[in-house]
Amino acid sequence: MSKVQSPVYKGNFVKGDWRMPKTDSCFESINPATEEVIATCRMSGKQEVDEAVSSAHEAFQAWRRIPAPHRAEILYTFSDLLASRKEAIARTMTIEMGKVLAESRSELGATIAACRYMAGEGRRLFGETIPTSANERMAMTIREPIGVVACITPWNFPIALAAYKIFAALIAGNTVVWKPASNVALSACAFTELFALAGLPPGVLNLVLGSGSQVGEALVEHPDVKVISFTGSTAVGIGLAEKGSKTLKRVSLELGGKNGVIVLADADLDKAAEGIVQAAFTTAGQRCTAASRVIAEESIREELERRVVALSKSITVGDGLQPGVEMGPLATRSQLDTVERYAEIAKSQGGIVLTGGERLERAGYFYAPTVITNVRPTDRIAREEIFGPVLAILGAKNFEEAVAINNNTEYGLSSAIYTNSLHYAGRAMRELESGLVYINSGTSSSETGAPFGGMKMSGNGHREVSHHAFDSMTEWKTIYTNV
Repeated sequence: MSKVQSPVYKGNFVKGDWRMPKTDSCFESINPATEEVIATCRMSGKQEVDEAVSSAHEAFQAWRRIPAPHRAEILYTFSDLLASRKEAIARTMTIEMGKVLAESRSELGATIAACRYMAGEGRRLFGETIPTSANERMAMTIREPIGVVACITPWNFPIALAAYKIFAALIAGNTVVWKPASNVALSACAFTELFALAGLPPGVLNLVLGSGSQVGEALVEHPDVKVISFTGSTAVGIGLAEKGSKTLKRVSLELGGKNGVIVLADADLDKAAEGIVQAAFTTAGQRCTAASRVIAEESIREELERRVVALSKSITVGDGLQPGVEMGPLATRSQLDTVERYAEIAKSQGGIVLTGGERLERAGYFYAPTVITNVRPTDRIAREEIFGPVLAILGAKNFEEAVAINNNTEYGLSSAIYTNSLHYAGRAMRELESGLVYINSGTSSSETGAPFGGMKMSGNGHREVSHHAFDSMTEWKTIYTNV
């Protein structure tokens, strides 16, 4: 296969122009499949954050006055541009964070769909009219933009998770400063470039590249930033909420998960095994909605394990640009180290590795698809987010115990159940403590237009990918008119 041309680092995007940060500190973008350095990028600091926020703050008053249907036209144009460059950007994503090319294409397909959906919301920013007690009075509500929105996003979905926030913010009339994860800086540059081509006015969207400790902290502490929209770890999210509360910032958090799949004795085990493996090992398990626990009724647990292990062993692991590869590497060396450490912890606590449980001996950050049984609900592998291709299997006596095990975690993002019983399916809809519940499918297949977000320590109640995103991005204004 011919050598792939490396994507381009452009620096920060502020006030409609590309600018190189003035600091001397740098970070590297590394291909996790080859460990090749793709680009050396400049680290931003407080000065760069101040410039970006100032740019967004200055652009806000003009942008908010553009009617929402006209703001939507820019998103429609953007969606067409993204579709035209889908293949090139998908390859950049795979080179930077490792997911297989088919997944990168799928992520961009979902981003295009979300863009067109949110553009449609430009004609659906509805308010209400309210009956009043006076004959001469009318009361109504309208949505108002808030101001500068800081979008802080992770590397596992380098485009989609940022796009969901950015699209909603822009349609609502806000301006944006975006800080992506450093290891997907080139993907962020390629995505941001399209907004200028689509006709977005200078300053409405600004990109700042750098570390969370420098750029992220400066954004959350900046007085002109009014909204923080964050996807990432629960620990970091809690810290952002604490700091943001000091200036009464609106803080929207989409955090971690420890997602369980319940399999009852009456389930179709072939379908259950297929759904579990897909949810556990797509993106090498680096999804907040990835299936990391299976809770199976004891009478069918061993048979389910046999099917899950057979499918897991059949997964082709390798460079995501190569044809036929089904699972790529971990995104970073540190993530690879974390996954390996958790597998060792599981074994030390009595877990039995049915397949995998080791690094693959090759260049790159590869870890084998891993299935571990004999796991107890109190074991760390059953309670803590790993963010890698490791699946824990637990047993349960019946539906009630399975639900109790599923809910016995601080997280509440996604849950699933496989059953042919309408009774148990109905009970699961009500009793599973998670923002997403799937009946007879895996834990990771959300759709545009359906609210996305978690309960408990998986989020703070805000929802994305639907019109509910405007709850984070707007203020309600009530207007009384006497005639």
